Amino acid sequence: MKTTAWAFGSGILLGSALLGLCGVAMAGVKITESPSGPEPVPKAAALLIVYNDQPGRKPYAPTGWMGNLSAIGFDDRCTEKPHSGTMCIKSEYKADGVWGGIAWQDPPQDWGDKNGGRNLTGATKLTFWARGSAGGERVDFFFGAIKPPKPFYDTDTARISTTLTTEWNQYSIDLTGKNLTRIKTGFGWAVAGQGHPVTFYLDDIQYE
Repeated sequence: MKTTAWAFGSGILLGSALLGLCGVAMAGVKITESPSGPEPVPKAAALLIVYNDQPGRKPYAPTGWMGNLSAIGFDDRCTEKPHSGTMCIKSEYKADGVWGGIAWQDPPQDWGDKNGGRNLTGATKLTFWARGSAGGERVDFFFGAIKPPKPFYDTDTARISTTLTTEWNQYSIDLTGKNLTRIKTGFGWAVAGQGHPVTFYLDDIQYE
């Protein structure tokens, strides 16, 4: 499946570089206010699958394309050496400079203007498997990208920076102490230009 590219205005922290946009924070800010919205978010199941190759609708959609949209490649039915099953996600950033990324959203194509998201209270970690095509790919992974003054924002956020190898490795984002009552951005990645195109693979993304 190919996902349509969507532009947005936000503020994303990629590594130590502040990429000036205007309404979304990716790292370093803990939001503790109660979630906005006329309706409470129902609590999600103990195990929430963001991506695997099993059929069925997933809770978050990879519709939040960011940065240099024309340089992003995405294929969530890739059959190149998946971690499990028969398919995985192939992600690409084809430019030498600037940056690009994708956020998994609920509802799709929304940056905080619509009600939605999942109540993930009780989850202790966000785990995923990743590998690089050549090794040495530097990628930021995150959840929670929307902040006030958007009316429907993520109630918390976290980010990790990784350098991938050519082998599948499992990575984990610790959720201890996080306010997970409304998570609209369930997962995401961002890549800064590294002087050459970057290709990496993802599989088995889930909240536990």
